[in-house]
Amino acid sequence: MIVLVRGKRFLALLLGISTMASLGPGYLSHYDSGIQRTSADKSACEPGPELSVLSLNVGRGRASIAELGSYIQREAPDVLVLLETNEAMILGLQASVSGWDYTHRTSPVIHGGSVDSVILSRAPLRQETNAVSQSARVLFDLPVARIDDPRLGSLRVVAVHPMPPTHDPVMWAHTLENLRLWHETQGDMPLIMAGDFNATHAHREFRDVSQGLSDVSPRIGPLQLPSWPADASLPAFAAIDHVLVRELLEVNSERFSVDGTDHHGIFTRLARCE
Repeated sequence: MIVLVRGKRFLALLLGISTMASLGPGYLSHYDSGIQRTSADKSACEPGPELSVLSLNVGRGRASIAELGSYIQREAPDVLVLLETNEAMILGLQASVSGWDYTHRTSPVIHGGSVDSVILSRAPLRQETNAVSQSARVLFDLPVARIDDPRLGSLRVVAVHPMPPTHDPVMWAHTLENLRLWHETQGDMPLIMAGDFNATHAHREFRDVSQGLSDVSPRIGPLQLPSWPADASLPAFAAIDHVLVRELLEVNSERFSVDGTDHHGIFTRLARCE
């Protein structure tokens, strides 16, 4: 089976298999703690107004605009978090989605490749200082948007996409550490950190950055559904895409797929605690 995966995918598969084989009960204990936090939150209050979020790494703008547009049309998310996007893809989605009303967004994409992330919203949005920027010795900016939702009030959204650890493990770890330091200072409103973290619950760096947050990514039992690679001969095995939240409850979450990208996406419905 391994011979079906070539090049970097072959290396990634070997790394993934060896990592999962070495985790044992420790992985489940780390994952269970996050699920228990979410369950405790749900039992402590009743869900109030809802907000839905779609997060997808669109594979350097190569994801099928028709398929992604159809999914957006059907599910009508309130917020879109697109990683590795470009302006042509955003214009294509605008043309393919009837009644497109994601008129509030973060800054225009500059490069149109793997380093670009954008947040789009139906509700008014104000871009804030990046959670992590290239000036902090990282490759990918992590844009931040304050969204003033008419039902939930103000909340903060971060598009997360650090460099993969297979390319530069020091820069990857540095990005996640800076993100942890940043979110620990953002306690004035609900927080959503969504995107391609290039990390699973098996990584200490991810467990550190997710402290105090709930991972509402889709799962089966105690295990998150893997999101990468989505376009290989073998099923996806690495759960590296996440939606982390604070002061919000998970109503439901699902994994979705579109052609042209090596990532599955996440669609989640969230609610305020009342």
